[in-house]
Amino acid sequence: MCLYSSSPYHSFHTPSLSSYEYTRDSWATDLNQIRAKDIDAVALNVGRDSWQRSRIEDAYSVAAAVGMSVFISFDYTSFDCSVDNTIKWVDSFKGLPAQFKVNGRPMISSYSGECLGPDGWQTIRAKTGGFLMPFIYGNDDQQFKKGSSYGFLDSWYCWGCAWPQGNYNKTTGDDHYCALAAPSTPPFNRYATTVSSWLYTHYNYKNFYLRGDEWLLITRWEQLISMRDQLTFVEMVTWNDYGESDYFGPGPSSSDLQPYGTTWADGFPHNGFFDLSAYYIAAFKTGTYPKITKDTIYFWLRPHPAGINANKDPLPKPEGWDWTSDTLWAAVFCSSTCNVTLQVGAYSQDFNNLPHGVNKISIPLKALGFVTVKMSRNGQQVINHTPSDFQYRESIDHCSYFRA
Repeated sequence: MCLYSSSPYHSFHTPSLSSYEYTRDSWATDLNQIRAKDIDAVALNVGRDSWQRSRIEDAYSVAAAVGMSVFISFDYTSFDCSVDNTIKWVDSFKGLPAQFKVNGRPMISSYSGECLGPDGWQTIRAKTGGFLMPFIYGNDDQQFKKGSSYGFLDSWYCWGCAWPQGNYNKTTGDDHYCALAAPSTPPFNRYATTVSSWLYTHYNYKNFYLRGDEWLLITRWEQLISMRDQLTFVEMVTWNDYGESDYFGPGPSSSDLQPYGTTWADGFPHNGFFDLSAYYIAAFKTGTYPKITKDTIYFWLRPHPAGINANKDPLPKPEGWDWTSDTLWAAVFCSSTCNVTLQVGAYSQDFNNLPHGVNKISIPLKALGFVTVKMSRNGQQVINHTPSDFQYRESIDHCSYFRA
């Protein structure tokens, strides 16, 4: 999904998988939800499978009908690393009404793409007239400087900058390093980056967790808003990548929408992450945080302690499992001074006189059981919520880390 801000070309976009089971109604449901959050465009991740072509055609058609823009992001870890084939795909879609364009030029993005080389990317732009914003890993980002090997790119983005890459809190150090390669002359600073909640995947071919502690999604948004004048685009990672558990959407409606072997997404919607992001989307696009008029408590936690062993899981714990604390994280949106209680099982903690605004609070997970969040003001109860379909448990069959 892409966002523009009031400064020229601050954009926000979220990649969407062109899933095999998606129908036109599926696209309409997703794209309408995304459009309602003032997103500018959706990136459509494309790989090698032959069926993906028809799903992309449906996405472009439905996007036009609902008033949404989309663009293709070529996943060159799967998609044929061919300049000619890339050009054919771009030319097939760039003239359609839903095509996302920058200054009249169709956006072309990627995951990977070093295999094309600088000459290949320049040919793609020359033949298609496209606006190039790939993620090309394996290079020092200073190669994107003007005059360097990839200095001709219109923009480029850092996929991995959404998460800390080790057992530490996320900073903007990698963003600022990348931004050094960007010219300071508007309207394009060229560097783009990403925001996400966490990343967890648990397959026999990839089994790792990227740290999502310390309210990662919110603190990352705050970082990006503070440096919005240095950014071209921001990408929300992702809308529906259930296999890496970083989805912002409601979760899969069927097991067919997930990669085989996924056991951690069913019944765990992430709408809350998307809903709270609306506040930061508005701030990123305008440069001003909206006034909070509705009392809301957003909260998230794992369904079990990080260190336990699953009863029926054939795989070991994911790499990075010990990078996280057993914590209930919450973001309290107070329309005016309020009191909040967080409770898990028999353990609770009160937070009194929280000021107007966004308050980041947390409690350690010291007990098992249901989760309850409460808010009061002037002796009157404002919120009292206990999800009936979720408990923090100590016994599990499969690892299910880091779900909202």
